[in-house]
Amino acid sequence: MSNQDDVGDDVSVRRIPRSAQKRPQITVKNEKEFDGGCTDYRKYIFCRLMYIDDGLVSRGLTLPLIIIMVHTVTMEVCSFLSIFGSSQIKDGLDCVRSFLLGNLVTMVLFNEFANRRRLGRLHVFLDKSMRTLRTGLPEEEEILKRARDQASSNLKMYIIIFSNNIAPMVFAQPLGEWFAGRSWKRLPIPWSFPPSDTDLAFLLIFLFQFIGVIMANFLAMVFMSFSSITIQITALFDVLLLSLRHIETRAALRSKLEGTDYRQSLYNSLREDITFYEQLVREVGSATPHLRNTFLAFSATVPMIMACEAYPIMLGNFAIADLVKSSVFLAIQFLCWAQTCMRLETMTDQHAAVFQALYNTPWYEADLKYRKLIFMSLTYAAPSKYIKARLSNEITATTATFYSRFDVVSVCRQLL
Repeated sequence: MSNQDDVGDDVSVRRIPRSAQKRPQITVKNEKEFDGGCTDYRKYIFCRLMYIDDGLVSRGLTLPLIIIMVHTVTMEVCSFLSIFGSSQIKDGLDCVRSFLLGNLVTMVLFNEFANRRRLGRLHVFLDKSMRTLRTGLPEEEEILKRARDQASSNLKMYIIIFSNNIAPMVFAQPLGEWFAGRSWKRLPIPWSFPPSDTDLAFLLIFLFQFIGVIMANFLAMVFMSFSSITIQITALFDVLLLSLRHIETRAALRSKLEGTDYRQSLYNSLREDITFYEQLVREVGSATPHLRNTFLAFSATVPMIMACEAYPIMLGNFAIADLVKSSVFLAIQFLCWAQTCMRLETMTDQHAAVFQALYNTPWYEADLKYRKLIFMSLTYAAPSKYIKARLSNEITATTATFYSRFDVVSVCRQLL
C-alpha cells in the first residue's frame, strides 16, 4: 500500500459502493506495526528444559539433547521387552500403553529436531504477520489480539494439565498398594526388564522411570503446542477473509485517498490480498510435514492406548489406583485428541472460506485483468488442503475422524 504522505488532493471517485457509505468508520491505513507478535511455544520453559526451544536451529544436536533422546528410547525399549516378560495381563497392558506413549513422545522429540528450520521460518512469518496491521480495518487488531491471548491460554492450560498428570502416573501405583496393606514398592511402569529384585535396583529403576515420566509430560506439552500454531494461522485467515469481504469499501476509500481510478484501486487491493494468501498457504505448507507427523503419531496410538486403559476397567479387575490413573489419563486423551482434530480442521477449512470470499468479490463488474486474477486465485484456492496422516490418504484431521477414533460403543463391543 502506498504511503499516505505522498497522497495528493482528493479527486472524484468513479463509483463508491453503498458499503463504503454505510461504514464511514473504516479507513485505509498504511501497514503499521503494533506491540505483540506471535505466541511462540518454543520460548516456554518446557521446551527449554527439553532443549528444543527457539535456539535449536542455531545449536543443532547437543549433548543434553542426545541424553534426552537416549533416555526416551531406553524407556521405550524396556517397555517393549517387558511386554513379553509380564506374568499378568494387566502388567502386560501397562507395558503396551507405556510403549505406545514412548513412541508418541519420542516422535515429538525427533519431529521437533527434524523440522526445526521449517518451524523457525514459520514463526518468523507468524511474528511479522501478527505485528503488522495490513488492512486498516478496526476489527483486524481485535482478531490478532484475541488469537494471541487464546494461544497463550491454551499453552498455559496444557502446562497445568500435564504438570498435574505427573503425580498420578508416578505415585498412583505405590500409594494404591500401600493403602491396600501391601508393599508400596511398585514401579509406575511394571517392567520385568531390567529386574528390580533388590532395593537398590528398585530405587534406581524408580528414579529412571520418574525422570522419564517427567520428560514424557514435558514432551506432551510440546506435542499439544501445535494448537498455538493453528490458532494464529486461523486468525491470519480471518484477517484475509475480513479484507476480502470489505474489498469494495477499501478500494473506494483508497481511490479517493490516492487519487487513482476505482477499478485500479480494486485490482491493487485484491492483488495485495492474493499475495498475502499465497504467502500464508506457503507457510502452512512448510509446516505440513510437522503437522502430518504429529497427526499420524496420535491417530495411530490413541485407539490402542485407550483400549489398554479401558480393558481392565471393563472387566472389573482393577484396583482404586488403576481406576484413578486410567480415568485421569482417558480424560486427557479425550481432550487432546479432540483438540488435535478440531484445531487442524478449523485451520484447513479456511481455504473453502477464502474460495467463497473471492467468488463474492465484484469480479463480474471489473475489467479483464481483475477477472483473470480472480480466476487464477479461485483455481488455487479450490483444492482442499486438509492435514492427512503421513503414509496415509485415509486418515484426515477432521471432526469425523475424532468421532471414529473415539467410538466408545464400538470399542466396548470389540473388547467384550
